[in-house]
Amino acid sequence: MTPEPHRRPPAPDRDRRTTVFAALLLAASAATLAYVLLGGHHDPLETPDDAPSTAAWG
Repeated sequence: MTPEPHRRPPAPDRDRRTTVFAALLLAASAATLAYVLLGGHHDPLETPDDAPSTAAWG
């Protein structure tokens, strides 16, 4: 009988970083979805009235 090769478990630090990253990604996705579903930002960043007029440039 030959012994099985010893397998090292993954480093706990790597697992923790992966879990934290996944949790942050999930939270960001949930926040984005809530923002979109609740209406979000409707005003355009710059309306045509706010845009500088090119008539004054000659």
